[in-house]
Amino acid sequence: MKKLALLLALFISGMTYAQQQNQPLIKKIEVMGTAELEVVPDEIYLRIALKEYKQNTKIVNMDKLESQLVKAVDQLGLPKENLTVDNIYGYNWDWRKKKSDDFLATKSFKLKVSNVKMINNLIEKLDPEGVNSMNVAEVTHSKIKEYKNDLKLQALKSAKEKAAYLLKGIGEELGGALEIQEVDFGDPQPMYERSMAYSKASQDESYQSDLEFKTIKLKSNIRAVFEID
Repeated sequence: MKKLALLLALFISGMTYAQQQNQPLIKKIEVMGTAELEVVPDEIYLRIALKEYKQNTKIVNMDKLESQLVKAVDQLGLPKENLTVDNIYGYNWDWRKKKSDDFLATKSFKLKVSNVKMINNLIEKLDPEGVNSMNVAEVTHSKIKEYKNDLKLQALKSAKEKAAYLLKGIGEELGGALEIQEVDFGDPQPMYERSMAYSKASQDESYQSDLEFKTIKLKSNIRAVFEID
């Protein structure tokens, strides 16, 4: 039985090899298509950390600072859900005095705005003593998925045009697609500045910023294999 099974396996293997040998050789061309796009973000996530502080002997508490922030967000015309709590922390050790002091809490928030001007307007409405830090946590675009899908189609079209152009140079015709693969080289994160929102320009009441935020760079790479007719 073992010999019979071995002979049968060799027979099937030989038949498969013979069929492969009889198959016509497919001529093909492999190319890479690329498409890029830069968009101005319309969703900017701002991280704002508020910290309680002492005014003379009285502590300006977090309730007052938070209510001031909520009011400022409302005055900007933003929906309440755009503001969320990010973290809460604090300690009461003063390394300069080497002893415990009054506990001053810090609470950070995340706020979604649509442009830089809103950030400038927000700063004007906050108590500077109560703002511990402020920075941009994330930037994106409301239609980023749509843009990425469009880029894939553009990259595929670019690959096809490249293949057709190359074949034309040697007198060959482009056939149908055999393989299409999206290639990920490690999609770069959206570019943005992680910096304090305060600036001399924003402190000047006569100045109204019309600067846009740094663009988000998107890129799509498509590997395509086409048959040569």
